[in-house]
Amino acid sequence: MKRLRLILSVAVAAMLQVHASAQSCSIDWDVSLYGTGATGKTLPFWAVTNKTGMIPDAHSAILEADAGFSYSSGKTGLDLWSGFRLSGNMHPSAAPVCRGMVNELYAGIGWKKLRLDLGMIDRECLYDGLSLTGGDIVWSGNARALPGYNLQIEYFAVPGTKGIFSIKANYADYRFIGERYVRNAYLHNKSLFFKFRLHPRVHLQLGLEQWSVWGGVSPVNGRQPQSFKDYLRVVCGLSGGSDATESDQINVLGDHRGRELIQIDWTADAFTMSFAHDIPFDDGSGMGFQNFPDGVNTISFSFNGKDKWVSDILYEFVYTKCQSGPYHDTGDDPSRQDEEWHVLGGNDNYFNNGEYRSGWTSYGKTIGLPLFTPMPADGNGLVLGVCNNRVSAHHIGLAGKLARKIPYRFKATYSRNYGRYSQQGLYAEFFGTVPEQLSMALEVDFPLFSKRFPIALSTGIYVDAGELYGDNFGITLKLSYTGKYFSGDNR
Repeated sequence: MKRLRLILSVAVAAMLQVHASAQSCSIDWDVSLYGTGATGKTLPFWAVTNKTGMIPDAHSAILEADAGFSYSSGKTGLDLWSGFRLSGNMHPSAAPVCRGMVNELYAGIGWKKLRLDLGMIDRECLYDGLSLTGGDIVWSGNARALPGYNLQIEYFAVPGTKGIFSIKANYADYRFIGERYVRNAYLHNKSLFFKFRLHPRVHLQLGLEQWSVWGGVSPVNGRQPQSFKDYLRVVCGLSGGSDATESDQINVLGDHRGRELIQIDWTADAFTMSFAHDIPFDDGSGMGFQNFPDGVNTISFSFNGKDKWVSDILYEFVYTKCQSGPYHDTGDDPSRQDEEWHVLGGNDNYFNNGEYRSGWTSYGKTIGLPLFTPMPADGNGLVLGVCNNRVSAHHIGLAGKLARKIPYRFKATYSRNYGRYSQQGLYAEFFGTVPEQLSMALEVDFPLFSKRFPIALSTGIYVDAGELYGDNFGITLKLSYTGKYFSGDNR
């Protein structure tokens, strides 16, 4: 934490020093007051989903404050930024409970196509809040940001290809915070994406992204391997050494998962259309496409001009029932005389792991596709993975401006939920009936009351109907006071 404070202070000091000669420097702030309520004990699905983990499941009043600082020099291509987002919430009850948390605390530097983020910062989401995943089935914006660093390079044209072939990539490391089955685990992330210009208006993207949970302290196996040599094993996807668990020695060190992306974009004069197939994997069989047709399929249409009754349309079909088959099979491997069997794959069990039993969750929320239902907290307050990762769902999103003046977003999601392979007990009984669920949301952002007093009002109306979450109606109200200071030098 001391190191993070030092980084933030250095970044802010650098921005203040360059302010006098900067081409542009800005400071913006926002203070918001939320009120949430519902007819049920918890809020409906869309009232809390993809809100970066900020909205509690229960009725509450929330005060949020954030500020951002940025500096940009067009002459040198240098960018600096820093900011924070804090929130506190109170749950009305016989004994009201107040909680506060740091949602974001970050600093960063960029130069041309390179960018380095430090601290806790929310990942950028695509499709303007209409998508189930924000364009990333594994990291959807449904949970809180993690502290760490992320070094990335945006798409750049490969020399000699005349702009036909471009590459982007990232390399990042984080640390889990909060109560988890394996405490203080690390998270490694890397990606590589390719873009091909098939036509001046048509581009094809292919990408691979991986996340690896490792290290930490297990309540059963004690301190997990976390030396630099172990880190290299995690980065390269190698099996663990003699101090690792038997499972990590047979397979790979840590809990690995990721996604493979296929996307086509068509840019016209007045609109953009895109199709994406976002494929999850939790082991080698998934990486080898044995889990086809699992994934999130997204079709989006977006007008360039947003002053329309309907400016954006999105449809997503989600299917994750295959998981490379129901059984994690093994078989003979004639190429290896020293082994009697090898893993063939199957029962990929997305977002769960036997060693890191909290799986792909953080603070009780699923980090990726929010249709994967997290386990209820146990007696120790721990969420041990997800209980529902075999899903078939249809989702639509619409956005535009009512009367061409008032921005709105509408979302509707219908899902059939099959639980998990090898489910036992009450979960097997419940998901054996394949509970269906319909969840809808209408969110409206009203214009400023006055230019002299920049206070904005936003509201959301949310409905759940079905067996998974029950029938529920909820509403949120938000008052925001925003401001911005901008200084520019266009010499």
